[in-house]
Amino acid sequence: MPLTRREFFKAGGAAALTLGIACAGGKGTQARTPRPVIRWRGSAATVPIDPELHLLRRASFGPTRAELARVRRMGIEAWLDEQLDPDTIDDSAVEDRIARRYETLGMDPPELQALDDFIRIRRELVGATVERAVYSRRQLFQVMVDYWSNHFSVYWGDGPVRIMKTVEDRDVMRTYAMTTFRQILGADAHSPAMLLYLDNARSSAEAPNENYAREIMELHTLGVEGGYTEQDVKELARILTGWTVDRRTGTFTFAARRHDWEAKTLLGRTFPADRGLEEGEEALDLLAQHPSTSRYVAHRLCVRFVADDPPEGVVNAAAQTFRDTDGNIPATLRTIFTHADFQASVGQKLRRPFDYVAAAARTLEIPNASGNTLARALRLLDQSLFDWPTPDGYPDDAASWINTNALLARWNIALALAEGRARGVSIPWTTFRAELGDSPTAEETLDFFIDLVLHHAIDSDDRAQLLAYLTHDGQGFDINDPEHARRVPELVALLLASPYFQWR
Repeated sequence: MPLTRREFFKAGGAAALTLGIACAGGKGTQARTPRPVIRWRGSAATVPIDPELHLLRRASFGPTRAELARVRRMGIEAWLDEQLDPDTIDDSAVEDRIARRYETLGMDPPELQALDDFIRIRRELVGATVERAVYSRRQLFQVMVDYWSNHFSVYWGDGPVRIMKTVEDRDVMRTYAMTTFRQILGADAHSPAMLLYLDNARSSAEAPNENYAREIMELHTLGVEGGYTEQDVKELARILTGWTVDRRTGTFTFAARRHDWEAKTLLGRTFPADRGLEEGEEALDLLAQHPSTSRYVAHRLCVRFVADDPPEGVVNAAAQTFRDTDGNIPATLRTIFTHADFQASVGQKLRRPFDYVAAAARTLEIPNASGNTLARALRLLDQSLFDWPTPDGYPDDAASWINTNALLARWNIALALAEGRARGVSIPWTTFRAELGDSPTAEETLDFFIDLVLHHAIDSDDRAQLLAYLTHDGQGFDINDPEHARRVPELVALLLASPYFQWR
């Protein structure tokens, strides 16, 4: 359901959040709530469907003017072909910058352990993740890295995971995000971060730990209603005994002396006695190929890309492609993005905080932004990356993110970005001012920023309210007057806080 401006301000101006935590502007700086209450009549769901814009809103971290123009030139099919094969996209400019700024990303576990600076390790992982989301040319790839990081969720703050998460992000999520489900499932099952987080690293024949076995079936493959039993959980736990971590090297190892070598039965299949690592691989094959897995993974992908409650048509189509291609991720994504249900889903997904902040930075064309500043904004919005304490990952439905405090926090972040009060984040106002010309009218100024932020026209009544705000109810507007010019960043913040931008 589209948000109204009234919801943003129903607590009144006194509820504004202090921005000094994340933004510059002096001790105790607070956001200024705009004088009018904009009662939005439209949203992303009420504007005419624009297929290219819709695709960029879902398959990237948000459109820019340049990328929207590019997909219009090359066409949706060609853009998808490119994005579904990210290795063909030259992303060296971003990756070279990331390597220079964030040295810990390339370190192995012993080097990270020797560094003994968990704060720096986390700051660099999060900062690089945000910068890649904003600036990478491999946009769909970055979206899928975020998706799989939530699907195979690991809480960064869980003991030794603080070191291993950096390695998992590099060697699992960023290596297998666009391969097959079996490949990323297998890589994750060998990930020291996951094995430590869900206690499989200490599982043994004498004391099998069921945590990872339960979550791999409930959250990673079959789903809670996927047809497995408690006995299956116990049997899978036995199969995975000995899958552990070499604490000296921080790498996966199979500890034969801790493995249960007796016969097992999983999902009706007999696993003979005297088999070691290979029976674990067979169990992963069984789970990846199970019909419940195709349905569960397809549904979760459709929740991410289509709607909180996706139509059966697109879920069934994605599940069929998943089965027909042995879990090929790009093929499954192509089915989703080209399905009629996807085309009809405009305005049905609320941007989660990470999507919201990254999309704001992209649409405002902010050059060389500090990933760590934007990450501090995510903490204010309750989606600090890799910080969800339970293995189910951050929720991906609007109801989990809509409340008065969250909406006010989004408004404050929008205003801080627009007014240049975020350290290391600077909007190119000089460029925008040059594009506007010497003496643009209020209407020209308004339409320029509507196009910049939203990339489409809005409801005529909503436009009239924004014009009244920009001109102080018709008293006039001169962008060369500093007092009048001050209203422009507030206009930009209003657009970022509008239901047109919040919903996609």
